[in-house]
Amino acid sequence: MVSSRQQIPPCPVCHRNDQAMRLQAASEAGLTRYQPPPMPVATVRMMPFILVGFALVALGSFFILIWSGVGGYGGWPGPVQVIQAVLTIAAIVVALVLSLVAFLRVVQGDLETQKRLPLWDQTMENWRNLYFCKRDNVVYNPQTNKVLTDAEVKALLSPDSSVTAAQLQSEKQSATASHQ
Repeated sequence: MVSSRQQIPPCPVCHRNDQAMRLQAASEAGLTRYQPPPMPVATVRMMPFILVGFALVALGSFFILIWSGVGGYGGWPGPVQVIQAVLTIAAIVVALVLSLVAFLRVVQGDLETQKRLPLWDQTMENWRNLYFCKRDNVVYNPQTNKVLTDAEVKALLSPDSSVTAAQLQSEKQSATASHQ
């Protein structure tokens, strides 16, 4: 039977794997400051729309149910009653339009989140492929067998950059070749 310790790639600094672990496990154990990339979630403010719509419907309901129910319109002239009814219906329509706007904003936020999910999936793949050596306190990529700097790890774990480990290594090699 193959030991699970043999499946962990050795650290490129000390060339041992007894203190090496996935970056995810090191983060969960509190051994490193790196955290998994947060899942992209669009935040949409709906409360202003809901509160204004609620106030309009409550005001319209008050006028329709209370004043008409107790005979409060009896002494009012006919045109005032018509204007009040039209304003109440307009307030209810505005509340419905506000509800539609709020709903469309939520749908737009969901679409933005769906656009970001493939980048986040790539970032999570990077997160799962990185290792941490407790002995040397370094993060390394077993595919390239290179130690990663803080900036490189942050670039790999940033959903905005969506850099793969191979891309980062090729950019680093081309940068060192251009400086020589």
